[in-house]
Order: sequence, then structure tokens, then C-alpha cells
Amino acid sequence: MRIQALACAVIVAAAAGAMPQRTSALGKPGLTPVPCPQQEWQLGDAAFEALPGARVEFGKYDGGLYRLEIPTTWNGELVLFAHGFVPNAGPQGAQLRVGVHRFREHVIKEGFAWAASSYRCNGYVPGQGLLDTMALVDLFKQANGGRAPQRTYLTGESMGGHVTLLGMQEFPTAFDGALAMCPAGPELFDYFAAMSAAAEVVTGVQFHADTLQQDAAKMAELVGKPPEYTEKGRQLASIQVQMSGGPRPFAAEGLAARFLANFATSPAALTGSTTPLNRAVDTAHFKYSIDEGLGLGADALNARARRKSGDTEMRGASSPYEEVAQFDGRIERPVLTMHGTGDLYVPIFLEQTLKRAVASAGNERLLVQRVYRIGSHCQFTQPEMTRAFDDLVKWVRDGRKPEGDEVTGDLSNAGMKFTEPLRPGDPGGVRVVPTGRQ
Repeated sequence: MRIQALACAVIVAAAAGAMPQRTSALGKPGLTPVPCPQQEWQLGDAAFEALPGARVEFGKYDGGLYRLEIPTTWNGELVLFAHGFVPNAGPQGAQLRVGVHRFREHVIKEGFAWAASSYRCNGYVPGQGLLDTMALVDLFKQANGGRAPQRTYLTGESMGGHVTLLGMQEFPTAFDGALAMCPAGPELFDYFAAMSAAAEVVTGVQFHADTLQQDAAKMAELVGKPPEYTEKGRQLASIQVQMSGGPRPFAAEGLAARFLANFATSPAALTGSTTPLNRAVDTAHFKYSIDEGLGLGADALNARARRKSGDTEMRGASSPYEEVAQFDGRIERPVLTMHGTGDLYVPIFLEQTLKRAVASAGNERLLVQRVYRIGSHCQFTQPEMTRAFDDLVKWVRDGRKPEGDEVTGDLSNAGMKFTEPLRPGDPGGVRVVPTGRQ
């Protein structure tokens, strides 16, 4: 059945991506990445064509592939781009690939050099992704006649956003500024595991370590799928929206692509998995909410939900793997983030978590967060991305902090300030016909 197949596929992919094994290669001083999954990796093709007025370099580095692009009228600054999650399962799961982000054209046009890499492995590997992205600086210098950039910006989306925030925290003076687009973070997996526990309460089915796929499939049958939810499905949908940031524009649309996956991604954390990421997962701090009148109260949900406390050896400040520990907010250079309201893959509550960490460290002056009315993951328009990047650059160069949004509190009408244009079907009542500027 389609629902069963989807749920099983999600479980398989999640399990494959969450079972790293130790290798001998650890990180440079200051960062030790979770070891790559132990499997053979195949290299794709790094070749690509230069944009007008630029030249390219590409090839292999120790562990993966890289691409560099340098404008003829280079302004002396470099933009590093960190890519998002690539599953290490499936037909192409073992192939390392390096792409070109749609953001690159604006960067080159404005005179910045641009660089990106595959990582030396696929999977959820922000620590290794950071080290491999930082290695691009030396590759760039070699390709640029030994000339180092005057300024370096770290950018990335999704897991690459996690890479970006991790870099600004662990190497706070290595970069002059950062743009984190739809950034993930370690607390994302707290959310996934908490949704697994909520699904257990709603459906009456419990996850077991040796039957994760079958358990998820049973749950899927009981809750339905968007928009054809069962009564139990409406309860679970409400919980997911409430716990991912609360009622907000396009949340229901974003849930359509993530409803089953959100409770089927990290159930292994509840059933005793000992990977570093699953050991770090903590759901004990979650206080569940649900819309009234759906037949399940918040008090009952909170009382019955299975809880998992994070292993302090992994989750705390002394964690051997910085990428699974909570952000400490100790940034020293400007950071600008972008997040969609309807992103239910990497929900906007992570921006709230980030703000609290940065505020606790006394560094709010270095953080700007912007909200966009979008019903999917990372689908920012070119005007949205270029404005954010240009504002970051001005901030870095002249010290004037740009405007942002308030990400805490009520988000029911969030995102009006920076969304360009309003998407068709926007709940604000304005239907915008696409103009071709994507």
C-alpha cells in the first residue's frame, strides 16, 4: 500500500542515515565530526561550466569533489556554500556529488568568488560537512595563484544551514559573516522523536526496535494522509503544527509533504539506538500542545507520551561530537538566518531555539532572523535570497545591523516584511500571480 511503502521508505532512509560507524579520520583541533558511515563511496562528476565573466576550477580533494568559480573582476571576497542532506541509502546513496546552488549566479555577478564541495560521505553529517567546506579555502588559494580572500562568508541550506551555524560557533573568527538558509540543528531530532512518541499515544501502536518499519506502517493506516486525515490523523496533525512553531501561514500546506515522515524519522531514538545522534536526543523537555475539541487533551498527551532523556555525555558541552550538542550561542561575527513558515521538514521552532541560545550568550546584536511565508522546505525566491545576502554583506562591511523578524511568540501572521512575492494562496488574502522571478 502507498502509505505503508512511504512510511517504510522513510524508516529505511532514516536508519541508514543514522548509523555512523567509527573511522580513523577525526577532525582538526576544535571539531571532531561524527564518523562517516562505513561504506565505499563513489565519486561523481565535478565538471561544470563557468558563468559569463568567470572561470572555474573543479576536481577531487582528499575525500570528495569540489567546484570553484572566480569572476574576472573578483572583489577579493569568497562565499562558501554548504549543501544539505543527501541520503546514503538508495540507488545513488554511495555517490558523492557536488552541485551549483541557484544562489551562485547572484554571487558571481556581484564579484564574489564561490566554492562548494561534496562531503567525503553522505548522510546527516554536518560536522564532516563543515570540515570539508572549510578545506575549500586552501583549494581556492591554490587555484587563485596563492591569493587568499580578504573576507570569507559561510552559507548553506537545510543541513548545510546546520553546517553554517556550527561553523560560526566552533570557529567564530574563521568567517566574516554567515547566511544560514532554512537551517537545521541538533534539536530537530528531538522534535522528530517527540512526534514518534505522540504518534504512539494517538494510534495506540508502540515502536519496537526490531519492528520499526511495520510499526510505522500500522500508524500510517490509522492516521490517513493529508488532506484525508482520520480522526486520529487530525489529532496528530494538530500536534505537529503546534509543536513545530504554532499556527502560522502555510503550515497545513507544509505538513502535506511531512506528516508521515515527521513521526517515522527518529523512532529508533526512543527504542535504544546508540548512535551519537540518537543518544543525544532528548524529548523530556517537550510540553505537548493540541487544538481543543479533537478528542485528546494536552494534559493526557503529556502524561502518556513516552519520554527520552538525552545522554549528557553526548548532548552537553563536553560532547565528543560538537554537531550533536546543543548550540551554545557563542558567535562572534554577524549571522543572518532565513526560514519559511510552512517548513515542516526543518520547522521554524529551531529559529526560536537558536535565538534563546544566542540571547543567553549575550550575542543578540550578532543575529538577524527573517521569516518567509512559504509552504515548503527552503523554497526561497531569488529576490529573497539576494536581498538577505546583500544585507549581510553590508552588515559585515559597514557594521550596520539590518532588520529582521521576531521569531518568538505568535507567528500566525508572520513573514509579511521579507516575503517577495507573496505566494499564490497566501492566507493574507492576496493571491499573487507568479511573475517568473523564481
